[in-house]
Amino acid sequence: MAPFGVNIVPPGSQGQPYKGGHTPGLSESHGRTSPQPSMGNDGGAPSEDEVTQLVKDHKELREKYNKVKKYYFEKEDQVKQLQNSLAHQKLSLSKTSLDDNEYATRFNRLDGLIAQLAFSIRKSWKIIPAWLAPVVNKDAVATGKQEMTAVGRACITCYLIDELFEKYFHPDLDLPFSASLKTIQNNIVNFAPACTNLEEEDALRSKVINWRLTTLEGLQEMLKSPHAPDYRDTLARALASGLVASLAQYMVDPPPPDLEGGVHMIVELAVSIAGNLPLESRDVAIWYPAPGATIAPEVMKIETGIPALAVSVSASEDAADRASVRSTGSGGGEGKDGASPAEEPPLPEKKRGMFSGIMGGGGGKKGGQQQQSRQQGSGNGSQSSLSQPPGSATGGKEDAAPPRVRFATFLSVQVKGKSVLVKAPVYST
Repeated sequence: MAPFGVNIVPPGSQGQPYKGGHTPGLSESHGRTSPQPSMGNDGGAPSEDEVTQLVKDHKELREKYNKVKKYYFEKEDQVKQLQNSLAHQKLSLSKTSLDDNEYATRFNRLDGLIAQLAFSIRKSWKIIPAWLAPVVNKDAVATGKQEMTAVGRACITCYLIDELFEKYFHPDLDLPFSASLKTIQNNIVNFAPACTNLEEEDALRSKVINWRLTTLEGLQEMLKSPHAPDYRDTLARALASGLVASLAQYMVDPPPPDLEGGVHMIVELAVSIAGNLPLESRDVAIWYPAPGATIAPEVMKIETGIPALAVSVSASEDAADRASVRSTGSGGGEGKDGASPAEEPPLPEKKRGMFSGIMGGGGGKKGGQQQQSRQQGSGNGSQSSLSQPPGSATGGKEDAAPPRVRFATFLSVQVKGKSVLVKAPVYST
């Protein structure tokens, strides 16, 4: 058998693809070829009209592109300006004198000082203030226990609200000028149209904050003057003497010896807090729930530990006055002018003022108005609901009104629209 030679593959078959494979590079190069420029309708060069139209279209596109480019960069500059304005506005409004924890700590300390003083003078009370008479038991003064401590806390707190936080703009300013600025700030809110939604409330809040911060910027010379500490000391002394006189008029004579010392510490801390509140870019609101107000758990906390309301001071006084009028009547059961006891008109409500005449000037009038509103709030509707037992002739247990505020012993502090720093401790009906 003849041996095979080395070159057994036919020379013509070398380099050919196996089993019908295609030659690489042919189809790929064909697909990647650039399209040839289109010719005219006859397959030749474009006509003069077509060239003119192309130039015209190119010119129009160029003009549109330039307009869009110019418009884009103009709007981009406007957006940057707006962003910078908002950033500067946020920086100017992000002024915080004290953070939330510091405010909560100071107000809690103030509450502790007030409670300590109220406890020390609980047995020295002689009469109950008129605005608390409908919500305090008639034997509370004689007992002199937890209920009178709560009464003292309420009286001191209301005095600070009326004569400091709601009366003066800043303690480092001249007192009449500071009171006028605070009146302007309150009038911005009081005379504004009623807000119907959250957006309007936020707008009004921002309006007040901007006015307050702008006013403070204009008052920097006065706030940094050498007279500023003197104004603060004058305010502290006036508040301390006024608070002592306000409490002493309801107490035995002489008042307890530790009254002035406790009042001085309370006033110093309250004035310090009042000096920080106007500097805030936030709306830190202070509010005291009046007797008879609806209980709001988000800003109030229910307190216990005092006796339930049985017979209030005002109810006991009214009953005694009516009995006295009937006893002075003549004609065997007929009262004055021949009227029977059942036909006698009710006695007019006694006018009492808690803080009237203490501070003097316009402040006494404002405090009297606020005190009268509290007295009306506790007397209209709330007194009957507080003193009327369930199941009486005016309504059964099933128709009983929801619990309301009997009276509060401290204030509520909240950052409007954000958080509640201090909940007001209240006793419910």
